[in-house]
Amino acid sequence: MNSHDNAPDLVAAADRERVHTDVGEGLAQLRAASLDELADLAEEIRCQVDDLTDDAHSSNPIPQQELRNVTARLSRLANTLARAARGYAGARATDMAYTRIFEDLDEHGWTALPDRDLDGTLPPIPISELGDRRGYRRGWRRGFQTITLWFTGPYSLAYGAASGHGRLSTTQEVEAVITSEPTPEDVISDAIAESGTAPTVPFDATYDQVAEHMRAAGWGDPVDEHPCDDHGIRRPNGTGSSGAWESPSALGFRVYAWGIGDEPAHVWYWAGSIVNLGALRQITDLH
Repeated sequence: MNSHDNAPDLVAAADRERVHTDVGEGLAQLRAASLDELADLAEEIRCQVDDLTDDAHSSNPIPQQELRNVTARLSRLANTLARAARGYAGARATDMAYTRIFEDLDEHGWTALPDRDLDGTLPPIPISELGDRRGYRRGWRRGFQTITLWFTGPYSLAYGAASGHGRLSTTQEVEAVITSEPTPEDVISDAIAESGTAPTVPFDATYDQVAEHMRAAGWGDPVDEHPCDDHGIRRPNGTGSSGAWESPSALGFRVYAWGIGDEPAHVWYWAGSIVNLGALRQITDLH
């Protein structure tokens, strides 16, 4: 057989090898970036421990309240290091690589959420990965919008989820949410502030029934509740009730309602009025 006859196979094999090499190099870069970040966290913890050790041997130790602040900060650093180390251990070459993610978050007005506010949130894991919960969870907020990301490296993601969008499966989807124009925090609340009236679209349940649904849906009691008049406006001697519920999983996402006695309630959120209990159920199930 002429050696030229094998040329296509050799070229194809070389291409496959090149792809494997590129994938390996990409994964190595993700892991190297992870190690750099973990090393920085570890060094910061070491410096804190050195300072505490020096203070313990000092004849003039720091005041107790300041000591509490230092140890609390040290505990947070150690917790971050532990969770990041676990999350970064699951890096894969197929993860979403987004090298400008922190620059884009800063440039487009996103504020980091404290990690404790994300407790109980689980990633939108495919059924094939239920036994492999990957990533170090972090969240950001911009107005009423929230985005939660599971990092497998400083610039790579296993999963993403955003209020109003659900699961984000590609880097392009994550970038589109981060770099989008801010959603108005509450279009209808702005209208209330300007006109002095609340939404008047009638609902198919009373205020008490709405409150009962919100508790059953896991949203608990209102984070803000007060008497209102027959237009939904706050009045100390009002005969109605007006309340706001905040999502247990999407910090800042709120549902509002007001009503009087057995009359139909009026329910809304940032995108507009909610017309019936079925629509409310869909919203509370999603958030």
